[in-house]
Amino acid sequence: MLPYVLGLLVVIALYSMKYHWSRRKMYAAASKMNGPRTLPLIGNAHSFCCKSEDVLQKITSIIDEYNKDPIRFWLGPNLLVVLKNPIHLEKIMSSSKFAYKHELYEIFEEYVGDGLISASGLKPKYKIHRRIFQPLFDIKFISSILGIMRTQMTICMDKLEEHVDKETLDIHDMIFACAGDIIGEAILGMEMNNQRIGLSQFCRSVVEMLEMAYERLVKVWLQFDFIFNRLPIKKKSDEVIFVIHNFVEEALMVSFERRNSSERDEARFVPIIDTISKFAESNPDIINQEDLVNHLITFFPASADTSTIITSFAAVCFGMYPEYQEKAALEVRSIVGDEISEITLDQIYKMEYLDMCMKDVLRLFPIAPYILRRTVEDYALDKWVLPKGTAIVVPIFNLHRDTAHWENPEHFHPDHFLPEAVKNRHIYAYMPFSAGPRGCIGKTLANIILKMFMANLLHRFEIQADGKVPDLQLKADISTRPKGGYYCRLKKREWKINDTLMK
Repeated sequence: MLPYVLGLLVVIALYSMKYHWSRRKMYAAASKMNGPRTLPLIGNAHSFCCKSEDVLQKITSIIDEYNKDPIRFWLGPNLLVVLKNPIHLEKIMSSSKFAYKHELYEIFEEYVGDGLISASGLKPKYKIHRRIFQPLFDIKFISSILGIMRTQMTICMDKLEEHVDKETLDIHDMIFACAGDIIGEAILGMEMNNQRIGLSQFCRSVVEMLEMAYERLVKVWLQFDFIFNRLPIKKKSDEVIFVIHNFVEEALMVSFERRNSSERDEARFVPIIDTISKFAESNPDIINQEDLVNHLITFFPASADTSTIITSFAAVCFGMYPEYQEKAALEVRSIVGDEISEITLDQIYKMEYLDMCMKDVLRLFPIAPYILRRTVEDYALDKWVLPKGTAIVVPIFNLHRDTAHWENPEHFHPDHFLPEAVKNRHIYAYMPFSAGPRGCIGKTLANIILKMFMANLLHRFEIQADGKVPDLQLKADISTRPKGGYYCRLKKREWKINDTLMK
């Protein structure tokens, strides 16, 4: 028995030596970087042994301890290098060499498949699919769905009227119902009716999916299938995935029937699902059925959830800083006059101050607080070497609150985006939609939805909220969110022009 045990120990020792020898460059590079003290095997993973809602605070506090040099820390065997210097980030984000997402993103494949969020630059089809999809979200498409946006936003404003002069409300759910109705119809071709009959099971499942995916990402032990598969979260995860896939597959069947109906309305706008499903039918070698489902699953939360978060935060910020709210509201009124229900794209583009406000909301609460890239070869970055297989962490949340780039980093301060301020700031100090080859393909659509919703809200309501931005306790899943909610109070806005009261 003893010889067998000794033999096993020798095999284990040899395997361990071979493993560590193959990673010697990584260990050597990491030793030349600053970072928190590590523990054997788990590295810095113990730092995240906390509630999921506290992970954002843990990450930001670790990163803020160090200067702009690269910061290293370990999640088990994974080396992560945080880059805070915009000069370094420009090299990383603008290079096709770093269009590769880290293996940790493979966790998302269980939820959204091999879609645009989870796919890596290593997969040739990613570039092809991106080239196909990007033009679909252009101004022509946005113009075609402007009527949908007007209709759904008017419904939302009417529902918000019921809360005028009432107690504080969490505005998130009403905005999400509105965004879900817009995106559901514009992208999936489905009338969701969230605002009329309540939030659909599909929309609720999307929110749960994002929370579970992020929990697996930051908790190392949940990344091991043999542990994850034995926990209650696995069962819940399977249920959520089933609901989401089932809904999207139903939407594809409806799309097929709509496109092949002899009674189809030629004047009706064409939802994204009809365009790409038609392309997929003609080009199955480029986009197969699985690809189609995965991309559509990705598009919905990437559009509806993120636009909801930013508009909800914007409402709270305006409530906390009434001086900026008043200025933005006056701009909206000066452009659209008494009636906003027929707002046009030209009018939205003229709202320059509102644009500055929304940019600062995106600065404070970036859609993705941290993104990961992967080195596929050794890369020299100034005096450091980023070894092959290293995860590059782009700390957008910290970058957007760095005193080196922002005059008033912890507060809502639209003057950050005055032309002179923008001119004097490094372009890679601000990346609300990522940047480079993997930048968000839907940012134009997102910006229009954000500005249009806030224009409607400011035109009809005066918003009040307690405290200031530093008082908000934040957390993260895929996006940045408040731990509590998006609480504000609404009053009917009253306009005074030439001392004449107008309502």
